[in-house]
Amino acid sequence: DRGVLDGFHRPKAVETLRRYKWSAEGSKEMVEATGLSHLTGCMMQHLDMALLSAFVERWQPDTNTFHMSFGEILVLLHDVNHILRIPADGELMGDEASPDILKSDMGGLVRLSVDAHVGEGLLVRGGELKIKEMEVQCYLFVLLGSTLFVDKSRDRLRPAINLFLKDHRRLIDYAWGVGALAYLYRQLGVATRAGSKGLCGCLTLLQAWIYEYFPLFRPSQLPQSQDAPRASSWISPRLPGGDDARQRLARYRQLMDQLSADDVTWTPYGRDGHTDIPRSLFTGPIRFSDIAEGYDPAR
Repeated sequence: DRGVLDGFHRPKAVETLRRYKWSAEGSKEMVEATGLSHLTGCMMQHLDMALLSAFVERWQPDTNTFHMSFGEILVLLHDVNHILRIPADGELMGDEASPDILKSDMGGLVRLSVDAHVGEGLLVRGGELKIKEMEVQCYLFVLLGSTLFVDKSRDRLRPAINLFLKDHRRLIDYAWGVGALAYLYRQLGVATRAGSKGLCGCLTLLQAWIYEYFPLFRPSQLPQSQDAPRASSWISPRLPGGDDARQRLARYRQLMDQLSADDVTWTPYGRDGHTDIPRSLFTGPIRFSDIAEGYDPAR
């Protein structure tokens, strides 16, 4: 029994971004045009890692579904759209690059370039990014690394994120929801391994999805407009850890063993919630950079 997994999320970084003072004129408008700026306002401050751990125990990486007592259930693309209000349709995020290219790109992001003659990792001044473009790219890099693509390092970001930020004209074309879901699927699969002790990815998405479909686990909810991210409506309470968390995990396991199909809210967004996002019915691989995961809503 591994007990309760560690949860990796970055509420302090998100709060810092929410209060960020823009330097270059037009930078804020450029970020808002991407449809991602609102993520700073819908990430949960607190996570119930006992609840998430109980669901990880039900995750089957071969099917990318939760195996419950009544059958299978999974997070779908229209869930991502309704919960986070990010696009689930658009250009697939399948770009890959070698470590050398990633290193060079990261140097260019801060107007520096790698000088191979003075040693690996040493940077010298260079680069041609304009101030506004650099500010937008840096902001989005930290934003996405602190919300959708969180890793287990606590204080670092995945360089692959920057692959999708270099061309500002393409920012509105990417299916960010697809990339976020592929990344979450992969992290859930990693967390099921015996030696794994933590869970990362967009845990706000996962916890809000549980609240939407399983009334038994729901906290209080605030009223909100129909177009707002549903994640921001849930009041995620700060819960104690240690022995209290382990006791909650044991209770969640018992409750999940007793769940029936009647205990699930199958259409939390209304009867036509999935038809608003036609791509949600797609079957095939979904990708984020070098991560590719199977997606099969028919299950």
